Amino acid sequence: MLIIFLYLDSLNYKSSKKAVLLSTFIPGGGQFYNGKTLKGSIISLTDISTFSLFLYNAYKYNTIKQENYYWSSIGYFITFFAVKMFSIVDAYIDSKMINAKRSQEKIENVIKVPIY
Repeated sequence: MLIIFLYLDSLNYKSSKKAVLLSTFIPGGGQFYNGKTLKGSIISLTDISTFSLFLYNAYKYNTIKQENYYWSSIGYFITFFAVKMFSIVDAYIDSKMINAKRSQEKIENVIKVPIY
């Protein structure tokens, strides 16, 4: 049993805190950290585009004062916020799943090794 715990200490775990912080401050950063490049690219593109559209519509509303720009900016901000929250939660869950999978693989490898 002690051998299993010693092997678990030597694993290359993904830090959940690091994944969450990267995902919070860098669009798609947590997904890239976890090795999910396609998901990170999609989230980055969506995050940046919805925030840009929010800023554009907020600027247009402040200069032209048309109500449709106001509601569009609110809609884009809500979409940006939803994508950001999804990104943060997804990075946390992915890091936990990666760590669980690596622990399971390591335990299976230790069990397969005959002990004399």
